[in-house]
Amino acid sequence: MLEPFELDPREEAVYLALVDAGSLTAAELASTAGEDVPARLESLGLIARLPGDQYCAIEPGIGFAAMVALREERVRRAEEQVRRARAAVQQLAERFRLRGVRHPLDLIDVVVGPQEVRRRAYQLERAARTQLRGIDMPPYLMTENEAEAEMLSKGVRNRWLYDREVLDLPGKVEYLAAMRESGEESRVITGAPFKLLIADDDQAMIALTDYSSGTASALVVGPSILLDGLSRMFEGMWRYAVALRPSDPEPGADLPSESESWLLTMLASGATDKTIARRMGIGLRTVQKRVQQLMERLEVDTRFQAGVSAKARGWL
Repeated sequence: MLEPFELDPREEAVYLALVDAGSLTAAELASTAGEDVPARLESLGLIARLPGDQYCAIEPGIGFAAMVALREERVRRAEEQVRRARAAVQQLAERFRLRGVRHPLDLIDVVVGPQEVRRRAYQLERAARTQLRGIDMPPYLMTENEAEAEMLSKGVRNRWLYDREVLDLPGKVEYLAAMRESGEESRVITGAPFKLLIADDDQAMIALTDYSSGTASALVVGPSILLDGLSRMFEGMWRYAVALRPSDPEPGADLPSESESWLLTMLASGATDKTIARRMGIGLRTVQKRVQQLMERLEVDTRFQAGVSAKARGWL
């Protein structure tokens, strides 16, 4: 019970005996734990000597107050050292970002081979402190991402854009639903440009080739204008992507009516409401009403999102 106060078992036994008994003689205490124990407890301010060569325990809230305050001070100093250490790391990182790169070739690193690509990807993911962002599309070098699950458990925010083709892979919808339950934020896009992984704003990894081409390779990008551009590209795509929810239907389910299919096709082609009204032979207000109803059914806010969501559901 009293280990946090660095009392050994004999000292703890004597103190608890005094707490329970009220008072005990020096001889009684000596027979329990030795003659040196009462003297040490008295020096710590935990017990007091009474007339008649007896001892009693000082009220714990008073006796242990100084010892508690000492330990709180130690914790405060330790926390201050941690804060200063973090600040130093941030300053060094910024210094490295501004002055550490001496040559443009230091900004990039080409990684070749499936094993090395996997290793660098895991390394980059585990280096994230606040967030991971990525674009995911087939083919795959690995079936599951253990590093992502590990970072999610540590509170690192994970945001992933999945190409529409991912939803057609067996078991992938269920896997993505499980990852979302673990805290991953995911959205669907059509025509992903390439596989991408961004750790905080420090490093990014772009797939150059995949194993289907004979070997796997990737480009690791350090702090640079290119990294900033990749980050902005991701955020722009994220804003227009469609949220992937565990409740989303399987691709091809809940198919639209014939008129909704025509409407979606013309929306995807970029046709205006007037053009749609003319081609479908209906009024402009009717078109606008049907577009709004279709967007509500797809649970989206823009026409672009309606097109992406429709493709994610297999409607187009």
